[in-house]
Parts: sequence; structure tokens; C-alpha cells
Amino acid sequence: MNISLLGDGKLLFIMALAAIVSMLTTLNTAARPAAIRTKQVALSLAVSAIFFMFTRFANLFYLPILGKYVDRAVQSGNVNILYEQIQWVVLSSALGALLSWLMLPTFTAIYERGIASITVRGSMLKMLLALPSVRGVKALFGCLRSPLELKAWACPNNCAPSEAGESESTNEPFALPWDLLSWNIFATAVWTVGALAALQVSALYPDLAATAVLLSGLVNSFAAIAFSLFVDPKAAVITDQAVSGQRPASHVLQLTFHLGLGNFIGGLLGLFTFPLAIKIISLATERLGHAKMDENMWLVIGLNVVVTCLMCTSLSSRISAVITKNVATALAIYNVFFLITRLTTQVYAPILGSVRDSVVKGAASAAELLPLFRWVIGGATLGTILGWLLMPTFVAIYNTAIKALEKRSGSMATLLKDLLKPKYWGKVWQCWRKPSNFGVLVSDLKLLPKSFLLANIFVVGIHVIGVLAAIQAGAELTGHLARTATLLSSVINGAATILSSIIVDPTAAKITDEAVNGKRSLHEVEAMAVFLCLGSILGTVLSQLLFTPSVKIIILGAKILGALF
Repeated sequence: MNISLLGDGKLLFIMALAAIVSMLTTLNTAARPAAIRTKQVALSLAVSAIFFMFTRFANLFYLPILGKYVDRAVQSGNVNILYEQIQWVVLSSALGALLSWLMLPTFTAIYERGIASITVRGSMLKMLLALPSVRGVKALFGCLRSPLELKAWACPNNCAPSEAGESESTNEPFALPWDLLSWNIFATAVWTVGALAALQVSALYPDLAATAVLLSGLVNSFAAIAFSLFVDPKAAVITDQAVSGQRPASHVLQLTFHLGLGNFIGGLLGLFTFPLAIKIISLATERLGHAKMDENMWLVIGLNVVVTCLMCTSLSSRISAVITKNVATALAIYNVFFLITRLTTQVYAPILGSVRDSVVKGAASAAELLPLFRWVIGGATLGTILGWLLMPTFVAIYNTAIKALEKRSGSMATLLKDLLKPKYWGKVWQCWRKPSNFGVLVSDLKLLPKSFLLANIFVVGIHVIGVLAAIQAGAELTGHLARTATLLSSVINGAATILSSIIVDPTAAKITDEAVNGKRSLHEVEAMAVFLCLGSILGTVLSQLLFTPSVKIIILGAKILGALF
């Protein structure tokens, strides 16, 4: 690695942002011990979304800025120096993960304080507004903890192995699931380099830049599969068991300690997975880059129907969480459905990127893209309607899957393997339920906060068009600004993430936790799910109106970044 490159102040700035992204991503692991201590699993995971929101902000800056380095490499013909610059970014991500691991005790305390504040104040927004106050700053400083506390996390005294290999306090054996820890390292190594490898490939294939950039998800999908099948389900079962008193809280501390350390190790391994990621994305870019513009558009529309339909299953998971009292496990199963949506998105997003590249090559005009993208948005509306109709069926699927996952000790891979056997197909079919609204009436609106229902409409409306608007903006721009515009899809999606992280998710999580703890009825959670799903349908209709303004915003942002950097 070329140390002389560190004399570039802008590169140092990008490295700092990459470290922040990695740090805040890793700190999500602190949500699990906080969930144990507060007994509010859903709300703990919602608070972790705040840190995810900050990562989106950081990505908003450093990926488009790094895109300028890609442009310079293409213009100068020196792509090798770009490779070395990105290597420093990967290393800084690993160092960010190390810092977050050392800060796990501090951020666990921050999680706990945040959960208590939301419970008292009633909303995430009020909690955030209180942070700049003198009292809020003092509270944050009061959460500072020494990294030396991690020594107790690594092997707490109350779970030290006895001569019989059992926990002294519970007389139950506990061995760290090393397969879980290994898969976590692998997932982190892949996640670290996905978007960065795509940028490198976009420099190697400048005429197919949009296709390459949007293929970052192809690499990240390997990480998503590993995490959703082998990491999150087992960690969720351990968390739920600790909440219910079936195992000591110290087990969760041990797991969190090793997951955080694994994120640092995985970040370092990213230096070695980076070349492989480049090869995978390069092969896919060459294949997709030569497809005709309208060749696969109906496939894209159909896949978008599937994506938006499955996204609605998150609402079904909250109903099942209350019914089964296994919040973390329900959310882990939802992550499998989310994984399917991610994989589906990674299929059609690069296809859309190749459509933009066809404009660059002169095979089409930017005006021809607009009606095609309108049809894609229409597919989102249809998918959301299907998700609403299938909600009772998905609730039954979640209930069955949660019980099955417990029997298999949290092994999602074993559960999915069993589903391939014909003898289990009947159980899946038995989950079919007629479409219904769970007896929810319009009058039930009074049971729920109106602001968060309205916010959900805008979240969905903005999220549906994030990538589409960025591609359209890239098609309308020329030169290096086209790649910057494509990378600025995070501007639109970031706005949706902010609204969701501050208003929608915390409120939904709070209502779920209150129902699990007996403070609300199951019917209130069902009403929340129904109204949120109906709001999602309205959101996809709203996205038709927001599409053109979003394109203009991204074009403006690309021009501003082009002028500044």
C-alpha cells in the first residue's frame, strides 16, 4: 500500500467517513445486551436503526466523493492508483470496526438510556430533540464506559465453565457457536468491499459505469445470505432465550463480544476479498452490459412486484412477535424474507443500470426511460396490494417458522433444508388464510399515532423511487456527473431512512413491545399492521408524483458535488 497517498486530504476525509460507517454498523451489536437489560427487544433494535441512519448519511458523502477519484482514474488512464486508494478506504473501515468493538460497553449504556428516554417521552423524535440540551449532553457523558469492561464480557464470572464444562450459575452448558462467528467474519469481509469493488469496476468499464455501480449488491448478496441464514437467526434465539430467562444474560454478552471482534477481523479480510469481488462484478458487468434496453423490462416489473409484496411481511412479523412472545426470532425470520427481496433487487437493479448505459452508448434517449420507470413504480403498487391480501397467510407462516426454528436451535439453514422435503410442503400449504383485515375497522385509527401512519406513506413513496430516480438523473447528465448521480440514490433513500428511523420504526417497535409486555392488546398491533400496509399502497401511488422532483434533486446534488470536489 502506497503511504504517500495519505498526503491527499480529501482521501483522508473519505477514509474517516468510511471508518464512521463501519463503526456505527458494528455498534448495532450493542442492541442485543441492551435488549436483555431493558426487556424491550423491538425498541432496542429500532434504536439501532438510528446508527444505521448515520451510516447512510456518511455513505451519502463518501461514495459520491470517491466517485470523483474514479473519474480522475478514467481520465488519466491510471486505474491502478484508484485500486491503491480504495485499499486505504478498506483498511480504515477495519479500524472503524475495531474502535466500535472497544466502545461496545459505552454504546450499550447509550442504548439503554435511549430506550428509557423514548419510553418516558413517547417518541424517538422527542428523544433526539432533547439530546442537544445540557441535560442530554450530561446523560451521554454519563454513558461513557471503559473498554476494559470487555474483559468481563469475554468470559463473565457467572458463566465460567466448571470442571464438567457447564455454567456455574445455571448448570447448563454453553459453547460459543463458532459457525455463527465464522459466518459473521465472512459476511463482514464481503460487505466491506461490495460498493468499493463496484466503483473499481466502473473505472475498468467506463461505458458500463451504471451497470457496474449497481452490481455492488451482487457481492453484498453473498454477505446477506450468510448473515440471514447462519448469524442472525441463532443470535436472535439466544437473545429471546435470555429475555425469557431460559439462559443467563451473560451468554448474550459473550456473543456480542465475539461478534464485534469478528467485525474487525472481517474488515481486515476485506483487503483480500477485494480482488475477488472485482472479478465477480466484472464478469456480471460484461454479461449485462450488452443487453437491449427493453429486453428485460417486464422481468424488472415482475421482480419489483415480488420485492414490494415481501417487504409487507415485516408487518406480519410484528403480529407474530406478539402472539409467540419471541420478538428477536420473528425479526430474524423476517430478515430471510428481506434477504429474498435484496437478492431480487440485485437482479433487476443492474438491469436498470444497463438501461442507463444504453443511453450513454447512444442506443436510446433519456426520454425513453421515463415511461418504463413509471411501469416499474406501478409494479410496486401491485406488489403492495398483494402483500396486504396475503398478510394473514404470512402471520401463519411466521408463527409456524418461529416454532420450527426453536426446535432447530436457531439453525435457519436446517429449517430451509427441511422445507425442500415434500413431507413439509403440506405444513406450508396449511398456513394459507383467506385475506382479511383481522377485524380492524376505520374507528381503530384512534388507537394509533396519526403522525407515524402519515410518515409511513412518505417513507414508502420516497423509497420506491430511490434507485429509479438516480438512474434517470444519470441518463439526463453527461460525463463524470452521470456516475455521481447514480451514486446519489442514497440522497432519496436517505430521506426515507431518516423518516423511518425517527418516526415509523421506533413507534412500531414501541407498540410491539408494549403488546408483548401486556400493556397493549394484540388487536392494536393488528390494526397497526393493517393501516401501515394500506399506507404503503398509498405511498407507492405517491411515488409517481415524487419521481420527477426526485430526479431534479439528484441532478442538482450531482452538479454541486461536481463543483465542490
